[in-house]
Amino acid sequence: MCALSLAYSPYRPYNTANSAARVWHHDLLQATCFVANGVTITDENLKHTSIWIRITHHEGQLWLPGIRLRPDHLTQATTVLPTCSQ
Repeated sequence: MCALSLAYSPYRPYNTANSAARVWHHDLLQATCFVANGVTITDENLKHTSIWIRITHHEGQLWLPGIRLRPDHLTQATTVLPTCSQ
């Protein structure tokens, strides 16, 4: 079983110091907005993105790296979600 880490900030390096919580397969997340200029994340397939999605989690407003969404879902999310105010 694998979990995805959520971050406190999309602008800080994505490491253990910025790791806020974990989510598991089938966890329901509510996206509120996105930023396109966060820290660039590279996944295990060497794909990159600097898009981050702010989500509501029981621990507060946290950030999911856009690279963890399927490309078609990321495109849809950035089409329907507002840009987060800085």
